Amino acid sequence: MSTSHINRISEQRANSWEQAKAVLDFAAGENRDLSAAEAEEFGRINADLDKLDERRQTLISAIEREQAIDESRNRIGLGGLLGREDVKSDDRSDDAELRSVLLGEKRQMTFEKRAVDKAAAPGTVPTSVYGSIINNLVQANPIRDVATVVSTQSGENLQVPSTSANSTASLVAESAQATASSPTFVTRTLGSYKYLVLVQMSRELATDQGVDVVGFLGRQAGFALGAATRAAFTTGTGSSQPTGLMTSTTLGATGGTGVSGAFTADKLIELAYSVSAPYRAVPGCGFMLNSASLGAARSLKATNATGTVGSLEYMFQVGLQGQADSILGYPIYVNESMASTAVSAKSVAFGDFSRYFIREVNGISVETSTDFAFDYDLITTKVILRTDGLLIDQTGAVKHFVGGAS
Repeated sequence: MSTSHINRISEQRANSWEQAKAVLDFAAGENRDLSAAEAEEFGRINADLDKLDERRQTLISAIEREQAIDESRNRIGLGGLLGREDVKSDDRSDDAELRSVLLGEKRQMTFEKRAVDKAAAPGTVPTSVYGSIINNLVQANPIRDVATVVSTQSGENLQVPSTSANSTASLVAESAQATASSPTFVTRTLGSYKYLVLVQMSRELATDQGVDVVGFLGRQAGFALGAATRAAFTTGTGSSQPTGLMTSTTLGATGGTGVSGAFTADKLIELAYSVSAPYRAVPGCGFMLNSASLGAARSLKATNATGTVGSLEYMFQVGLQGQADSILGYPIYVNESMASTAVSAKSVAFGDFSRYFIREVNGISVETSTDFAFDYDLITTKVILRTDGLLIDQTGAVKHFVGGAS
């Protein structure tokens, strides 16, 4: 498998987007809404764009898994069989360590993020259980990919200082006394909520050296933990669960009346420019919305001074090779836990998502039991992640669009 497959899919997405624009432009040229047939066609192309994007992400993950399997085999002593003489057969990779847990040689083990200098040992970077789980978790929980992640060894409350108001300058006359102005600080607290998932595999799977057990566990546990934490990190109440991003954002734009909470191009522009320039300049600053809202955003053009769209460019731009899709030039983060457009619903967020802090405690814990499903000869693995999340900067780093009244 090569990157040429990914490049072809990127080209297909670009071609599909051109077809979608042609449908919209034809109706706009006649100054009318889409007909039923055109709306159906636009919806089909929208769905194709999403499927192609999902396929592209799947291929990227598959390439990463193939590389991880090769690295894993080399680290557990198969390097010689693969023509690799630079790998020591007695190295204990995460693959070997995980198998020792699965087979009962060790009862429990904690896997953590580690820094590895790839240049120092080309091709011998160990497959990481932590990395495999987190990579799959990020696919299910995009907030984890754009937030600031803080790792700690213990789980007591973590106090994070944040500025709630900055110092101000004032004009003073010669020899006049200046007014003191100090920044105001608040302390926000990150706890450690426990998320747990049980993954079962056959004994044969655990003992077969040709099977990528790290990848299997990473996919099963990562997607489950990602889906659970995504909901919490998006709309969590902060009571016995993390405080979600949308729980702490401030209002940036309110939708019009009589449109069931839908946004317009002008409202997305208003939302973007409600966030101050320093935040907008941060790399990664962008829009977050769900797939249904993204489908609606693809059809939008900004209006001009006369209130018409004319020949203006679409706000949505499909990402080409190596680039992300964008709205107004800002990247798009698709989060299925975001609310769909509705009256009073916070359906779109924009801003610097790195100001959302995620706290993780002592890596990822893995324990196994051969007794839980003894009669099926299955090994049950318990994967535990202790984490919390909170928007640290609540002065306007991230703002939301809310659907207007009916």
